[in-house]
Amino acid sequence: MTTILIVAAETSGDIHGANLARELKALDPSLRLIGAGGIHMREAGVEILVDPTAHASVGIVEAFQNLHRYARLYRLLQSALKTRRPDAAVLIDSPDFNLRLAERVHDHGIPVIYYIGPQLWAWRKGRIKTIKRLVRKMIVILDFEEGLYRDAGVDVAFVGHPLLDARKDVDREALRRELGVKGPLIGLLPGSRGKQFRSLFPIMKKTAELISKEVPDARFVVACAPNINPELAMERGLPVVWNRTPEVMASSDLLLISSGTGTLEAAIYGTPMIVTYRLNPLTAYTLGPLVWMNIKDWALVNIVAGKRIMPEYYQRKGSPENLAREAVAILKEGRLPGLRKALAEVRAKLGSPGASRRAAAEVLKVLRGGA
Repeated sequence: MTTILIVAAETSGDIHGANLARELKALDPSLRLIGAGGIHMREAGVEILVDPTAHASVGIVEAFQNLHRYARLYRLLQSALKTRRPDAAVLIDSPDFNLRLAERVHDHGIPVIYYIGPQLWAWRKGRIKTIKRLVRKMIVILDFEEGLYRDAGVDVAFVGHPLLDARKDVDREALRRELGVKGPLIGLLPGSRGKQFRSLFPIMKKTAELISKEVPDARFVVACAPNINPELAMERGLPVVWNRTPEVMASSDLLLISSGTGTLEAAIYGTPMIVTYRLNPLTAYTLGPLVWMNIKDWALVNIVAGKRIMPEYYQRKGSPENLAREAVAILKEGRLPGLRKALAEVRAKLGSPGASRRAAAEVLKVLRGGA
């Protein structure tokens, strides 16, 4: 029986890994899927060897704090390479961990397929040499990435963004009716990681208070991801919904959102946003200059657009005062229609639905010697 190892080290990778697993099984029901991931991959039929998603981290300091967990994950997967002998390994995102693991996979003579590649256009472009040496097939989800890898001699396929497959049909008015909203609705999305949520939520809460002074009929709702305890936000006096992020995105007129994949998801729903983030100060001091000297914008929605179409505020610039000032200007100056138009152009750049099926087909090509 053909066995594929799928490795997802954080929640977003777990979701994409689950969608990939379903499509692999649909194309070849005889496949055995094993891996590292979370509840989504487990529900998709993957035999989970270890779940690292609860402790995913961003930044040097945060990663160092979880170093012992990543070391344990690395040892367990090394053992699985020896005892389970997968026919191929699909590594999803998380380059700091997965590129190191790719060395061991390659040492065992197992083809490495990388799904959702490192952001070489942002920083550490030298990793392209490692990828060329280790990776049999790179599967990318942003259109401009294909040329970057191909020009470097990497076998690459652009499949489109899997968020398009995950898009849900949402009644845009249902949540508004539930909350009794008559004026503008502003969604607060502090992020899908606990530490990130605890860092950004107080800032967003204060921002909401400042907006209310200028736009009295504005209403707010907090979106908690499935792995976020809603009690973290419930004590603060704002409506909170759990595991309903697509509804919040679709129903809101404007979002205050943590930088990350969520900005592309919001773009798919066509909802304008103000993007913010706060790294650990030491991480920002160490890592920030390496990124900022390569790109002007961090938000994926702006990177895909090729220009800044949504406001971004980071670190100290992401203060409640700055965020509120921007939100009030957007609402009062009638900028929402223009922002929605810009998001429609981003949506078009993400490709067409079916990315997970196309990615699965690329994986099977490698297994069958066609790539």
